[in-house]
Amino acid sequence: MNRTDYILTITKGILEAPEEITAGLIEYFSAIFELKEMQKPGFVVLAAGLENGKDGSFTDWVKALRVEKVKKCVLRSSAQEAEKLPAHIAAAFAGAQEYLFEVITEKTAHCYVIRSIYSPQYAITTELFTELTDAQTNSAALWQLVAELITESNELNGRKTVDKSVVKEYLNSREGKEEFNFLASKLSEEMQIECVVTQSPFIFPQHLQHLFYQSDFSFYDGADREIAFLYTLKACSAEELLMLVQGQPFAADIWAQCEKELKEYPREGIPVLAASEFEAYIKSQTTEALNQNGIANIICVAIRTLSEQHHVRPAIPEALKDVFGPDKKEYDKALARGNVKDRWYLKSNEKPWEICYFEPVDITTLLEPEIDLKKAKQEFAQALSEIEGFAKKIQSSYQEAFRFAGYFLSAAVPAGNYDPPHLEIISKDLEAKGFSERAIQILVNNFLYLEEWHKMKFDTETILGLFAVNNADHFGGMGSWNDQYVEEDPETYNRVSARTFDAMKKYFVSLLSK
Repeated sequence: MNRTDYILTITKGILEAPEEITAGLIEYFSAIFELKEMQKPGFVVLAAGLENGKDGSFTDWVKALRVEKVKKCVLRSSAQEAEKLPAHIAAAFAGAQEYLFEVITEKTAHCYVIRSIYSPQYAITTELFTELTDAQTNSAALWQLVAELITESNELNGRKTVDKSVVKEYLNSREGKEEFNFLASKLSEEMQIECVVTQSPFIFPQHLQHLFYQSDFSFYDGADREIAFLYTLKACSAEELLMLVQGQPFAADIWAQCEKELKEYPREGIPVLAASEFEAYIKSQTTEALNQNGIANIICVAIRTLSEQHHVRPAIPEALKDVFGPDKKEYDKALARGNVKDRWYLKSNEKPWEICYFEPVDITTLLEPEIDLKKAKQEFAQALSEIEGFAKKIQSSYQEAFRFAGYFLSAAVPAGNYDPPHLEIISKDLEAKGFSERAIQILVNNFLYLEEWHKMKFDTETILGLFAVNNADHFGGMGSWNDQYVEEDPETYNRVSARTFDAMKKYFVSLLSK
């Protein structure tokens, strides 16, 4: 059982449990998750959005819902229901959300999706980053740079543009903090580079210095060498290429360098030309051909190589400023990016946390879920039987794994109180039915699940059904059923795998919607 499924299971148990055992359940699961404190370092935290729009701890959320008298919790699957639901409800499943969790109380119905919120990668927060940027002498230019970098990233991810006038406010929003988590290192680096090229000092306020460090590692070999940069900004014509060549102080050597480049690294679609043949060849080509076959890039490479040898920057004639780059500022920035020995780096966050967050979804009308638990169980049992038979046919060790899961759907499981004596009884029954020592050890290792679900007052069908789901889920991770190499009958392998996975998920959803 993956973690999300486990969290949903215990959440249903806690919300629907009798009042007299709720405090005990909270205390018990507090040893597994942090339920009372937000963003506790070193812990996986459960939290939720409250009715007042604020974030609350799991215990505060449970308390608020139980005051309304919880009648039932219902789980909906995006894969199974999205096509049947109205558009405004299906929208709740947008993105990677697998489930919609509905809590029905005597007052109303509350809907949630679970999403993970991770602590920042770095020790610096958005608030401290704002202080750092405001402390610079060129802070206005740096905030403009920050806004442009965030907007560039947001546009790639389908998010809104961010203007300089609202960039501080955006950084301290939930979306902004998430974006900062990914961009913090780049923002810090580009701000330092901007200060280098504008000859502005990069100021570290005393209380922020502990957030940075310098590294003594560098790819720089100490040689007296300045890397040359030159590239096309758009498709260029033969006339523009020849003008670029003629504008270099070493123009007479460029064709020979191109000949050498082509001989060493032949390009498909370009003949190996002698130095004296390049100019005529370029004049014979269309603009489209020159840029598709890579001849423009070969010329840029040759000019860069010779520029480094002559210790000069490539010359870009004024008339070609919109055809070739970089301009002076971008050139200076490129050089500054390569000079890492003076760079300050952000320190990592040494106190990470993770929040599994029940995010409220604004849905006022839901369809009555179509739950046929008996049918879901029957389909799951049949799928397990079929995949067990196929595993036997291909001599896979997973044969017993699927048989083991199917055992807990049968009526043959001895009844008991899910305590040590009960464990011993089930173990002996498994042995009598021909299960291996490994299967019995898996029962021993996972018996805690049965104890927990019994503690939450789940009925026998739910307890054993959840355990069957837990032990049938071999569809992910290294060495799983998904990694089986099936050469003789891949079509059947794909069919029984898909059927079992789908039936397993449907049965899980049905169990948590009882």
